[in-house]
Amino acid sequence: MKLRFLLVLAPACALGLTACDKIRIPGKDQPAMHAPASSGPSSDTSSSSGNDGTAQAAAEDYPVRPQAMASTATIDWAAARADVAAQAGVGGGVSTFEIASGEEAPPVPVMLPSLDELHIQSGESGVKFQPLSDGYFAVYPGADYNIVVNGTNEVIGERTDAGDTPMRFSPTTTGAQVAFTKYGADYLVEFECTNASGENPECISEEDAMSIAGSLVPVRSR
Repeated sequence: MKLRFLLVLAPACALGLTACDKIRIPGKDQPAMHAPASSGPSSDTSSSSGNDGTAQAAAEDYPVRPQAMASTATIDWAAARADVAAQAGVGGGVSTFEIASGEEAPPVPVMLPSLDELHIQSGESGVKFQPLSDGYFAVYPGADYNIVVNGTNEVIGERTDAGDTPMRFSPTTTGAQVAFTKYGADYLVEFECTNASGENPECISEEDAMSIAGSLVPVRSR
């Protein structure tokens, strides 16, 4: 019976090969189905492309700025020497420290406050002075606060004003500070509270801080 079915089917296949291609022979495995090739980009590629576009847009919205470059200030040594000479003629209780005459002076004019203005608890023997490659710092210990005087010739970024600047007071997390520029160098007077507590301790008023910073006088120059 099966053979008769195949013999009858043969003429039909000769007339229409397309129809016979669709007939499945019993017992034979069907060929594996393959997914048609996608004509468009995959979701991963689209997502990656979208991320790249977002990153590029972010780069365009937030351009990379050049880092601030440090430079060396131009010091008016002639003016500093004249003021040091004038101050030496006046005298009057200015702390000059024991800086050896054979040592090279710091790269900025040394400005220090008057001992009469400070009323330092431990006296001048407790004062520390340290020359640095870009300037110096001096430490004055006190009962309510320590005073640190910093001088530097290092300039960060572009300086728009090459002349002297007025004193600027600002509170800090350790007390307060006063900053100013003179002779082309930058000076910072810091007041570090020794007994006051809290995030913003107050151990010196703005008036007293400005008075002490204003008492700084040049005591050494090149």
